[in-house]
Amino acid sequence: MGTASEDPLIGASPREEELYDALVAHEMEEQEVIAAYEDLVGATTSEMVRYLGNLILEDERRHHGLLRELRNRVRSMATFEDRRPRVPFLDVTRGDRDLLALTRRFLAMERKDRAHLERIGRATRGLGGEVDSLVVGLLVADTERHIRILRFIEDHVRAT
Repeated sequence: MGTASEDPLIGASPREEELYDALVAHEMEEQEVIAAYEDLVGATTSEMVRYLGNLILEDERRHHGLLRELRNRVRSMATFEDRRPRVPFLDVTRGDRDLLALTRRFLAMERKDRAHLERIGRATRGLGGEVDSLVVGLLVADTERHIRILRFIEDHVRAT
């Protein structure tokens, strides 16, 4: 089994090659998606579609970068090359009380933010602001993602 990319993984296991190929393929698809959204944003006469399209475009660009970092991580593991930027290896110390306290502080802030945004969301729905309500919902989803990240850190730092 060979890697489909132009930059093969020498010494990789079949599973590493398969994952790497999937990441390369998805990254290429993301490039097409980004180009399509850029076309949409550039061609539309609707301010709302341009605004929402740009929100999606920002996410797609971030996704593209994350896929590249995942690909570089797999490559680094398989070939022992130091490819960057890459998703870093798990390097937190269990029982790091300072990091645990900071993580919990940020979790509390994000939870407070989520509650505040949910109140704002209810208020915008009551006023007929469909686009406003959508944007607030997106902010809530981002806050949920932040909480998920912080809980991951908390779980890995907390002493066993």
